[in-house]
Amino acid sequence: SYTSIENAKKNLQYEASGKTFDEVRGRAKEIWNEKLGRIKIEGGLKKVRIKFYTGLYHALLGRGLASDYKGTYRKFNDEIGKIPLNEKGNPKYHHYTSDGMWGGFWNLSQVWALAYPDYFSDYIQSNIDFYKTRGWLHDGVATGVYTNGVQTNFQGLLIASAYNVGIRDFEVETGYEAARKNELDSKGRNLGNGKYDLNYFIRDTYVPYKDTVISNGWVFNFGASHTLEYSFSSYAVAQMAKGMGKDSDYQKLTKQAGYYKNLFDPETKFIRPKTEDGNFIKDFDSMKGWDGFQEGNAFQYTWYVPHDIYGLMEAMGGKDEFITNLDRLFDTDQYWHGNEPGHQTVYLYAYGGAPWKTQQKI
Repeated sequence: SYTSIENAKKNLQYEASGKTFDEVRGRAKEIWNEKLGRIKIEGGLKKVRIKFYTGLYHALLGRGLASDYKGTYRKFNDEIGKIPLNEKGNPKYHHYTSDGMWGGFWNLSQVWALAYPDYFSDYIQSNIDFYKTRGWLHDGVATGVYTNGVQTNFQGLLIASAYNVGIRDFEVETGYEAARKNELDSKGRNLGNGKYDLNYFIRDTYVPYKDTVISNGWVFNFGASHTLEYSFSSYAVAQMAKGMGKDSDYQKLTKQAGYYKNLFDPETKFIRPKTEDGNFIKDFDSMKGWDGFQEGNAFQYTWYVPHDIYGLMEAMGGKDEFITNLDRLFDTDQYWHGNEPGHQTVYLYAYGGAPWKTQQKI
């Protein structure tokens, strides 16, 4: 229990009273078999199948169950929250904590949406509950305390993602309010809210190449990657706005979704950081990491426009240039599948009419 020793004892009694160790173990096995069995794979090597299901197991453990059997959970400043109960006296949903969601929309939330919509919905509602307490979505959270993730706060995108795939058994209006605020409001953000440089994105239509210092002393200069990420999250929430008939918000967010174009350099064919005066940085090194780009470089981040692939293709000069630039990424060994910002890149060959190159790389 995250709330008290007494509740920990009650959790144990509720879950295991009158049961032997083997009975509890057997029931746990049944539950996990049901969860993992929602996705069935066949063929291939046994060790590959084991690896797949191990990964699926981990996909259901990354966000920790933090509510007691009667729905109590820890909020900010050691306050205790309470999930509403259903007609049987059980919590209507579970509360999850730990970590934020940087690039998890490439993989985790897609798996949740396909096979574990109940889990996805509970996670979304947990974040909405945090929002109702704190007035902001979190960039990361641990036992009710907001923490810094990677400063981009994709919780709004996640709420929109659930709504856009038809998962709507959470507080939709409040969820939209939170997601909208996360994309359009830069004032009053405090430690743990993320998007600390959003004011530049809204005002200047890009985040400049400069140091940002936050209240705990952290210093970062990720203007280019943040511009790309904020463009994408604006697009996601725009689709939620459209689905809910909020046309004014849809237009505003869709406009923001196109701000990535302001950092595309037609000369180098890369996303290139700009200084506050609107000029591209000098002595640009497309292979240099952590310089305007978080955990990556221009080679890797230029492809981070999943919502407007054909727009990026047009900016590069068409399909042939698009494919040539993708080849350049792989030929120079700059492709990095080990981190989230590049997870989609290998599949972009298909958009350029060369799906066999995706097959070859995979």
